[in-house]
Amino acid sequence: MINPADRQPIIVADAGPLIRLAAAGLLDTLRGLNRRIVLVDRVEDEIIGDRSKPFAAEIAAWLAIMGDAILRVETVTGHGIAALKAQARTADQDRLLKSALRDSGELAMREFLGYWRPTETASAIVVYEDRRVVALFVEVDFPVTIMTTRKFAQTIAAWGINIDAVKSLDAIADRYDLKPAMIAEIDPATPGDLRELPQPYTLE
Repeated sequence: MINPADRQPIIVADAGPLIRLAAAGLLDTLRGLNRRIVLVDRVEDEIIGDRSKPFAAEIAAWLAIMGDAILRVETVTGHGIAALKAQARTADQDRLLKSALRDSGELAMREFLGYWRPTETASAIVVYEDRRVVALFVEVDFPVTIMTTRKFAQTIAAWGINIDAVKSLDAIADRYDLKPAMIAEIDPATPGDLRELPQPYTLE
């Protein structure tokens, strides 16, 4: 687990963005922001736990190449699901497992960031596609920036990391749903009912 005293800026991606970035050949651009890449256990299982899933093998190979450059984080959420998977289950426990798996990646990311406690919105970037990420993060008590995969592609293009990133992402739009470029900076000093949801973002 990363130490809360480690203040290196981080980027945390959900399963949806990682699969889309792999499909677009953009996984390596995660390194370009000069941030520590954090991969929580439940997201890792979602993307490579079943190697027959699209791009699972490619992502697994990328993770192997990246090695220690990616911080792989264990969570209570992940341990709980692993324990439930490993035991003989009743029908009720099977239903419980199915329900727990539904939001487990997003919950594990939220759990990790709640432990690490970003100090400012620029400290941690969460890349998402699932709207449940917004619901989980919009009322957190720590600062964080959340953005869609398209906004991430815009950012790496604008910074010159990969000027064709947006074009590459658009090329897979016929196979994968992609949210518009949206971003929100969550400030805990703003009362929860006054915080804005992610807004469309257009580069100047």
